Amino acid sequence: MASTLGNFTSETQLGTSSTSLVSTTSSEVKFIGKATFTNTSASAVEVIVWRVLTATTPAAGSGGNWLDKKTIQPNKVWECDKLEQHSIGNSMSIFATAGAASVINADLSGVTES
Repeated sequence: MASTLGNFTSETQLGTSSTSLVSTTSSEVKFIGKATFTNTSASAVEVIVWRVLTATTPAAGSGGNWLDKKTIQPNKVWECDKLEQHSIGNSMSIFATAGAASVINADLSGVTES
């Protein structure tokens, strides 16, 4: 069976509850090439990134499922190197939350294989 490749981008503003950034179906894999989080506020804001099954809702109790977290200083960009070059397998999702709503812009891009 031949594979099909296609580019994807995700541009999302994070909220204080889990926000889906990218997900896969049962027949595809995504390879994340670039992942940045930009703090547009005048205050430092913590961001938590999760890799979970698509049917799972991430929460503080998700334990080891969170991939990375960082407090981003005001008007700074975090290039999430733990997420970059990461493969998202079948039926998986990347979610993120921010300590303050509507001030963190998440930008992800990469390739989908189906």
